[in-house]
Amino acid sequence: MSKYWIFDFDGTLVDSEKPIKECYKKITAALAPSRIKIAEEILIGPTLQETTKIILGSDNANQYENFIELFKKEYDENLLLDTKPYLGVFETLQTLIKRGDKLAIATNKRQEATHKLINHYGWNEYFNWIGCANVEEEVIKNKNELVKFYIKNNPKFSNAYFVGDTENDGDAATNNKLKFIKVNYGYGQKQKWINSNIHSSINNFNELTSVN
Repeated sequence: MSKYWIFDFDGTLVDSEKPIKECYKKITAALAPSRIKIAEEILIGPTLQETTKIILGSDNANQYENFIELFKKEYDENLLLDTKPYLGVFETLQTLIKRGDKLAIATNKRQEATHKLINHYGWNEYFNWIGCANVEEEVIKNKNELVKFYIKNNPKFSNAYFVGDTENDGDAATNNKLKFIKVNYGYGQKQKWINSNIHSSINNFNELTSVN
């Protein structure tokens, strides 16, 4: 029987930490240098809007919009340089598709950057749906709502496995009654994982082919 999968993107399918953090640090150094340490230690995963507020703090609220626009320009120009799929991702996605599984993505990453990377890797035909945080943002405020929106319109994914690396992913899976598979190589290793109901965890992406 075919399985249904919803994947997080950054920290699950691809390692994008270096280019993202380099952009955060560069822009923070220009706009709010006293906040540079926060930019260096920020968790990859929340939306750009959420991350901007955390990095700059309320004292620099007048720079939020400027930060976001500078990040978009800087990151979109450099995201292909140091972003790489994790070991086994290419082969495993192909294996899942060949056996008839259905795949989707739910990410807090902006649509423009997500599709640029997916086009670069030739993954366009792999996924039934690619859900990004800045699409329908007047209706969808977070990943939990993004997943809920998709399942409502594609009920076969109501039995999907959700694969991700942060508590945010785990919460989205739990709230939508999906089986959450935690990847141990991503960015959420230092989180406390209090509320997420973890179905199983993997150390390598290719372990998904044997998940029950």
